[in-house]
Amino acid sequence: MNDERYNFLFDAWSESRLTPSEAAELSALLRADPQLRARFRADAAFHGQLHAAVDEATLEQASVQTRVWSRPSRALSLAAMFLAVGLTTASFGWLFAARGEQAQARALGIHDGGFDGLKGTLPAGFPPKAFTWSGDPSEVTTADAAHPTALRFLEAAGEPSIPNSPRQSCDVFQIIDLRSVRDELLTSSEAFVELQTRLLDRRAQAGTPVRFIAKIYVFEGSPSDGGLHWPPQPDQILGSGAQFHVSKGGANHAWQTLTTRCILPPTAGFLVVQIGVGSAGNAGEVSPTLGAQFADDIRLTLRTRQGKAELAAR
Repeated sequence: MNDERYNFLFDAWSESRLTPSEAAELSALLRADPQLRARFRADAAFHGQLHAAVDEATLEQASVQTRVWSRPSRALSLAAMFLAVGLTTASFGWLFAARGEQAQARALGIHDGGFDGLKGTLPAGFPPKAFTWSGDPSEVTTADAAHPTALRFLEAAGEPSIPNSPRQSCDVFQIIDLRSVRDELLTSSEAFVELQTRLLDRRAQAGTPVRFIAKIYVFEGSPSDGGLHWPPQPDQILGSGAQFHVSKGGANHAWQTLTTRCILPPTAGFLVVQIGVGSAGNAGEVSPTLGAQFADDIRLTLRTRQGKAELAAR
């Protein structure tokens, strides 16, 4: 089709201003042309990354606070790269602000976000199936009186797929299957997911800074397809969002809340949630000793705007 016409329709979709006839036109074009569907998926992913960059401004702030450059986290999101070339909240913040005000919200099923049903050490490695926690050395234990069950990060680990990789962080993961909200994603004019995480650095004395991370990755397909290996290939990721908090510990330690958001394209099939802590230094720098760092009360919320004409992305 004519590139100018496609660009017009895509821009209208991304800004939630498609008319019913334009939505029907774009839907019909996507159904009929596999190459155009592939292009739409790529464009939607890029569009989502721009929005995710808005919420990742704290990555830049954390770097300034610790006077070091942010190290590449596992499968570093493209949104962080956008920050590196100067995209700012001033450029895109109005988009999220305008859309968030009209969003409908519903809880999205993360399994055992309070770690109440788990005992002892978490399973090692990347989760083999959806809705289970596993990852680097960590355990469920008591953090304080208000958090009798919480996740304790025990030890940083390297990438299992990369021999002799530096032990930069301790990360845990959960895969979230989106089949239960598939219809909402296809019929909404805008959809994004919000991840909230409570984190604590309980070191009594101030020490080497550590960086907490709360991250979301978005993928197509089904988690049962077997095509996902961690870390993923960059072209597998539809979108991502991340939030960071740097802590030195100390007597005035308190629980911190991180909120991460990520756009969900209509083709989103599942998410990977990553919670971790590790080095706040340069790329390749080994993590300080862990064991006094905790996570709890992890929640996912799906926010959508409904009522617009259906856009069939497949």
